[in-house]
Amino acid sequence: MSTPPSSGHSSPRKSQGYSRTEMTEASAFTRAENPRWRWLFPVTRASRDFIRIQIRALQLAYVVAVPIIYVAARSEHVVERWLLQVWLVESVANMALRSLLYIPIVRTSPVAFATNPLLRFIPVFAMTMVGAHWVWTVWLFVGATLNLTTLAVLLSFVMLSVASVAILPASPATCILYIGFLWVPLAYRLAISQWASIPTLVLLLLTLAACLWATFHTVVIGVRRYLVQSDEFELLVAELRERNAEVEALRRAAANDLETRTGFFASASHDFRQRVHAMKLLAQSGASEAASMGGDKTAFVRLMGVVDDLETYMTDVLEFAKLEGTILNPVRRQLRLQALFQQLDVAFEDVAAERGVDLRLRATTLLINSDEAMLLRILENLTSNAVKFTKGRVLLGARRRNGGVCIEVLDQGRGIPPDSIGAIFGAFYQTSEGASHARKGVGLGLAIVKRLSDGLGYSVEIKSTPGRGTRVRLNIPSQDVISS
Repeated sequence: MSTPPSSGHSSPRKSQGYSRTEMTEASAFTRAENPRWRWLFPVTRASRDFIRIQIRALQLAYVVAVPIIYVAARSEHVVERWLLQVWLVESVANMALRSLLYIPIVRTSPVAFATNPLLRFIPVFAMTMVGAHWVWTVWLFVGATLNLTTLAVLLSFVMLSVASVAILPASPATCILYIGFLWVPLAYRLAISQWASIPTLVLLLLTLAACLWATFHTVVIGVRRYLVQSDEFELLVAELRERNAEVEALRRAAANDLETRTGFFASASHDFRQRVHAMKLLAQSGASEAASMGGDKTAFVRLMGVVDDLETYMTDVLEFAKLEGTILNPVRRQLRLQALFQQLDVAFEDVAAERGVDLRLRATTLLINSDEAMLLRILENLTSNAVKFTKGRVLLGARRRNGGVCIEVLDQGRGIPPDSIGAIFGAFYQTSEGASHARKGVGLGLAIVKRLSDGLGYSVEIKSTPGRGTRVRLNIPSQDVISS
């Protein structure tokens, strides 16, 4: 047998059996073991519950059979009184000992039972004990002539056989062994008797086979199908729980990794910004000092431009990396789009003037539910792209459309080639159209827009005509619109 799976901790027993953890581990072990063990005694939940009930039924049949045979034998005096008393005491002792043997089946942990071959042989050992008792019974009470005692033994064996057949779905080996102990010695005893001719014996055995066959077909087949399906279901559930445990472990590892990365990005972003800010101050100080001394400050101005580019690059890369490793949970609240437009106007006023861009923001009264920080970041990236790649006009506005709201950013830049429209939302994608008249970006602006808009449940549409300009439309669904 293979090595059992380790159980993490001992689970408490429940009122009707064992804990789910115990049965899951036992089922997982059963699935990996040699299938021949299932002929002996499977340990899945359904089989344990079933055989526990059937053993009580078999014991009850034994309790009924012993008095019947005892009364018949005593009334006919087929054996001496002292020998009959010994047989009765042995019958009671045999049942008591078997009851003690059955206790581990009920109380032993399923995992311990499944992994211990000696425990798995308990039903076989118990059936051997009771089988030896019935062999002795046949030798004592079945004689050369047909009498009441022989008839009592025959009827008792039929009853015991029917009761043992009920064990077949859970433990076929035990059932077959028990019926063999009952009928092989009895058939031999009848074969050498004076009253049971060969035809009579054949008819008797055929009648018994018919009874057992009827019992098997009316009861056992349905129960067997149920037990097999239940066992398969139990094994599948055990496997599912194992996979769920693996997924949960992966989820915890991912959560820990995400927490580490989030802390790293927060710390790195803070440290980078501090250093970049210090570089800008030094560049500005150098430019001022050069100007006051009548020197050339061109190098310092270029340095400040490079530092600005570095700050943009750093901000976009850290933000994109953080977004890629984070499950976005927008915090929605009531927003006035006009308030966001005013923030954009203030943020890009100087940049637009420096680049000769006519930035216009159309006033709006629209009210929506959204995450302010995420939506503002989307609009900042779209406006930044429009201002960066145009020498004409940039228009930002919002209007109602199909029950929702669309925010549009229009520019008069060079436009985007048709074959590039599908790729511009990819990370680090850049076109070369704007490179001659504007500092090249990182290529993460629209990738961040796509990630944030997906997190908010918005869609982004782009329509561009090379040489004439581009229109970017952010579609906000109707459920996020409050009023206009």
